[in-house]
Amino acid sequence: MERTEALLIADLCEGDETALAPLVEKYKRMVYRLAMQITKNHADADDVMQETFIKVYRSIRTFRKDAAFETWLYRITVNEALNFVKRRERQRVSTLETASESEYEAVTRYRAQVANDPHAHAEKAELRHHVTKAVNSLSLKHRTVVILHEFEGLTHAEIAAILNCSEGTVRSRLHYARKKLRTLLKPYVDASNI
Repeated sequence: MERTEALLIADLCEGDETALAPLVEKYKRMVYRLAMQITKNHADADDVMQETFIKVYRSIRTFRKDAAFETWLYRITVNEALNFVKRRERQRVSTLETASESEYEAVTRYRAQVANDPHAHAEKAELRHHVTKAVNSLSLKHRTVVILHEFEGLTHAEIAAILNCSEGTVRSRLHYARKKLRTLLKPYVDASNI
């Protein structure tokens, strides 16, 4: 019989280490995708994912049962990823610009749809490159809210809870980021769509 998420969390709080594996299995793609979008590097995203689940294991007793586990997990993932990027920047280690896992899947689906139209494919790939480059050029705090809102589909309230800031701060950062993205992407797309 499969244990529910609430039961897994309760068992993990009681020290049952076997309860962690199903939670990892359920959330590993989400954690990796988010870590990848923030760190922009597969190896770093793997490290963040591992650190996130270690933190979940060590901190599960601090999880408030009245909150959503997924929101708590988002917060841990974002914090671990941001800390990782900050440490990396302090060490002045260069990173590679890579596509996220979800971007790769979207490209694969798109290729299947436009296999007979190489011109459309080239235009879409070029636009994707410019969008990725523009998002990556944002400051870490602005890039994070864009990733959480636009790519992960979270609400302002959810992002505020994850980042431990006000909804107004989230809206302000998102507004600033969109304004900067409009400017950066204006030569490539109709800015009214951003």
